Amino acid sequence: MARITYCMMTFNRLYEVAMCIERVQPYVDRVVIVDGGSNDDTILTLRNWKGVELYIHPWKDNFSEQRTNYLKHAGEENGGTDWIIVSDPDELFFKETCEKFRELADKYSKTKYNMLAFESNSVTMLGKTIINSGNDNYWKGLMFKYQPGMRYVGNPHETLIVKDGPFITNTPFGYYHIKQSGMCWIRGARNAFIGGGGPNLGDKHPLWRPFLQIVKEETGITKWNDFDKYMIAGNISPRIKEQLIKFKDENGYDGSSEWRELYKTYFRIYHPEEEPSDLKALTIG
Repeated sequence: MARITYCMMTFNRLYEVAMCIERVQPYVDRVVIVDGGSNDDTILTLRNWKGVELYIHPWKDNFSEQRTNYLKHAGEENGGTDWIIVSDPDELFFKETCEKFRELADKYSKTKYNMLAFESNSVTMLGKTIINSGNDNYWKGLMFKYQPGMRYVGNPHETLIVKDGPFITNTPFGYYHIKQSGMCWIRGARNAFIGGGGPNLGDKHPLWRPFLQIVKEETGITKWNDFDKYMIAGNISPRIKEQLIKFKDENGYDGSSEWRELYKTYFRIYHPEEEPSDLKALTIG
């Protein structure tokens, strides 16, 4: 029988992480969680959670590096593994999907396919109320055969690199992609700051280097986590605030929506009291 390990990376997301672990744990052999240095109750809770292997790797603003950390632990610790199942804290497998993990591992262990994709079903929440849900018609490779040396590359959008393949096939099973309303704005702002927006554009996006330079000159900050905390604190540098206001009009470039979301994150989620009165009624795409 194939040995299955469930993996996740997290940072201060205890509610979602616990929900995912409770759903998956009865159907796998191991649970491996990599924590980036949470300062809520995540570390203590998971350290005390029977059957959960917790490894702390301080967050370095690098998604691929952190995901590769859990691959290494899954493959090298406590007897290793044959198959790995992954999800982020906002990706909750259907119970019916979890019940098929063993069957899928046994079936596809005998084939060329080494990555299995599951269908995303988005759920948008306003607090605890579901305001929108629907099938995304999108499959994501969340289960794959373990191979020594496999790793992720790219930041913040990652790609799994394996020696053989990957050879991927879609399954008829799915998961919920659960987000609070407006969470995509914060994620988009993060992507713009770390990767230039879109598919890791970096220097291909003309706003990227200049904005990072302004942030560094004004604050000394070079990491997204630190900049996110800076925005949460509020009353940011007028020079940076001016840039965020300019970003609201950014358009016509790959990843431009993620630059607009820097405006929305700061003025519509973190500090609506600071939004200029003449812009409050403005719809920003």
